[in-house]
Amino acid sequence: MKKTLSILLIVMFLILTACSNSDDSKQSSSNTNDKEQTTDKNAAMKKETPAEDLKPVTLTVMPIAVGISEEDFKLLFTDPVKAKYPNITVELFKGPEGAGLEELIAAKNTPDMMLIWNGAMPSVKRYEMFQDITPYIETEGVDINRFEPVVLDTIRSVSDKGELYGLPFAMQLNALYYNKDIFDKFGVSYPTDGMTWDQVTELAKKVTGKVDETQYGGLEAGNVARLSFPLGIVSVDAKTNKASVNNDQWKQVFQTAYNIYKIPGNGEDVAFGFLGKTNAMLAGMNVFPDLVKMSEEGFTNWDVVQYPSYPGHENTYGMVDAHILTINSTCEHPDEAMKAISVITSDEVQKLSASKTMRVTALTNPDVQNAFGVENPYIKDKNIASIFKSKPAPAPVFSPYDGDGIGIADKKFKEYLAGKDLNTALREAEEEINKMLAEKQQ
Repeated sequence: MKKTLSILLIVMFLILTACSNSDDSKQSSSNTNDKEQTTDKNAAMKKETPAEDLKPVTLTVMPIAVGISEEDFKLLFTDPVKAKYPNITVELFKGPEGAGLEELIAAKNTPDMMLIWNGAMPSVKRYEMFQDITPYIETEGVDINRFEPVVLDTIRSVSDKGELYGLPFAMQLNALYYNKDIFDKFGVSYPTDGMTWDQVTELAKKVTGKVDETQYGGLEAGNVARLSFPLGIVSVDAKTNKASVNNDQWKQVFQTAYNIYKIPGNGEDVAFGFLGKTNAMLAGMNVFPDLVKMSEEGFTNWDVVQYPSYPGHENTYGMVDAHILTINSTCEHPDEAMKAISVITSDEVQKLSASKTMRVTALTNPDVQNAFGVENPYIKDKNIASIFKSKPAPAPVFSPYDGDGIGIADKKFKEYLAGKDLNTALREAEEEINKMLAEKQQ
């Protein structure tokens, strides 16, 4: 009997112990869950901080070699960023009139961001305003695979280490615009897609001359720098910082420009004649905003075709000519700046940019690309698709002195146009550029 009672007591003790351990386990599990829920709530609260609790931040953007109106800036920068991040205000930088970056840096009055043409980046690089924005891209979770690889490669080429100094807001386009009225006056057929520079030059001869006492030019095509872009050439080799103009490619550019501007009645003074309705064709950059204004005033008899090409460079216009948003090294709010860039380069804002302001996107999304001009009644019936049969050539690596070199090359072209021998003009351009480089690098 005593033995049986002892066994029963032991069994009851084990049962009670097991129940106690089970309760402790449940309590421990409950405490753990409570802690996890509390942690999750804290993380969520931290992630979703009410807008009214966020510190107001103002970011300033300085355009460099890029044109943007205050109206477009508000539409594409200020308003969409404010809509998503009420505490962030993006403004155009307004420093002292005429002050350059050097003066602004000395005065410690620099913008937070730049909207800069990629061709100007090498000359600005020496001010050490750029920084690699890759860490901010990763933190913000921006997918850079959405952008055209050739544009990102162009930005990376500015850095000796292949760093990414910014993301593209927009790209330039090139097209051949033409005035149907002038072609009709001369009884000449309109230009078509796929024409070479030689073919367009021959066509220009047929629509250059006087009609009803009005002198009409046939073609304006920009300066030698613009004509050199599809060949991807530069005036100064970035690796050696030596002149690079006395060669066959620059000879081709000089000859092409010469053939255009030597047409009687079609000299370089025809510049802007197309927008003045006295020039039959314009081979140039994006002038759609100007054409829309002209259309609103009653001139709608114009259209557009593919940009002319050089043999061996078919379906190529210009070179990568992008407008890049950077976060400057002096920016005190780089995380907020990256948030702003993520909004400005979003599909939604880029589609708005393309459809309303007729800017070319650097995104690969066909829906965004095809939105170009669709909201404008004067654009939607034009031959817009022809423009995008061409793609930009990869941009070369620019020397900080390329702009100075181009100035010398353009001067020598004018001397060639005035009668100087072509080989002499190119040789002298090479010599003068090297002289300039030697002086600037002392």
